[in-house]
Amino acid sequence: MIPQRLLLSLFATALCTASLHGQAAGNYMQYSNFDPGQNARYLSVAKSARILGDNVMEVKINALHNKKAASYVAVFSIVQLGKTTEEANTLLNNRLAAFTTGVKALGVPDQDVYVDMVNFLPKYEIDATKKLFSKKTYTEVPKGFELQKNVHIRYTDPSILDRVVTAAAAQEIYDLVKVDYFDADPTATYEELRRKSFAYLAQIRDDFRAAGIPLDSAYQIAGENTWVAFPGNRYETYQAYSTQSFEQIDKSSAVSVADKPVSRFYNAVPSNDYDIIINPEVLEPVIQYSYNLVVRFTFPPKIQPTKKLYYMVAPNGDLKPLLID
Repeated sequence: MIPQRLLLSLFATALCTASLHGQAAGNYMQYSNFDPGQNARYLSVAKSARILGDNVMEVKINALHNKKAASYVAVFSIVQLGKTTEEANTLLNNRLAAFTTGVKALGVPDQDVYVDMVNFLPKYEIDATKKLFSKKTYTEVPKGFELQKNVHIRYTDPSILDRVVTAAAAQEIYDLVKVDYFDADPTATYEELRRKSFAYLAQIRDDFRAAGIPLDSAYQIAGENTWVAFPGNRYETYQAYSTQSFEQIDKSSAVSVADKPVSRFYNAVPSNDYDIIINPEVLEPVIQYSYNLVVRFTFPPKIQPTKKLYYMVAPNGDLKPLLID
C-alpha cells in the first residue's frame, strides 16, 4: 500500500507537470479543441514504408524551404463621403496626399507608392411623396457620393510597417486590407530544392547498394510537384479565456458576459513530413516552398529455377521417370 503522504506528493507532482506542459504548449493548443485524431499534422508520427507488389518499391522525398521575403506590399483602403463629386474627391485627395507624404518621409520612394481607384458610387435616401389620388410614394433620391481608393505601398524592411500604419492613422485611415510577400527569384528556390532532393536520392541509392539491394538495376519512373504557402494564408484564429464557476454566483443575480477576444497568429506549415528542410527555424512569417519527388523502382521478376525431368526408355518402348535430385 502506498503511504498517504507519498500519494499527495505524487498528486502535486502530476499537477505541476500538467501545468508546465500546458504552458509550454500555448493557449492555442488548450482552447482550440485540439484533437490528435483530427489534427495529425501537429504530431510527429513515423510514416510506413511502401512496397507496391512483390517487385515495386516507391521512394518519396519531401523538401521544404522557409524563405524570408525580399519585399512586401501593404494595401490600405480609404473611403470618403461627400455631398458632391467635387467635395468627395477633394477631401479624399487631401487625406491621400498627406498620407503619401508621410510614407515618403519614411524613405519609401515615389515608384513604390501606387493609388488604385476602386469605387465611386452615389448614396441614396428615401423621399416620401404624397400624391393627390394615391398613397405615399417612396422614392430613392441621391444624397451624396462615396469614393474609395486603395493605396499600395512597397517596402523591403518589415519593421517600417508599424510607422506606415501610424502615418495612415493620422489621416483617419484604419483599414489595412492585406500584406503581400514577394520573393525576388522563386525559380532559383525551386531549383535548389530539386538539386537537394536528387542528391538525397543518390545517397539512398548508395545506402541500398551497400546493403545488397541495387536500385540501379530496376526500371525507374519519377514525378515531381511543387507548392508554395504565403504568410497571408497561414494566419489562424482562436479564443482563449477563462470564466468563473456559476456555482459561486447568486442565482438571482444577473450575469454580464464579457466579450471574448479573438486572437490571430501566424501558423507556419509544420515540418513533420519533410526529409529536407532549408532554414528550419522560423522566427518571422516566411514564404514556404515545398517540393515533392516520387521515384518508383520496378525490379525484374524473380526467375524460378526449373526442375529437369529425366526418363528411361524401357525395352518395350515405355518411358519411365527417373527420380534424380
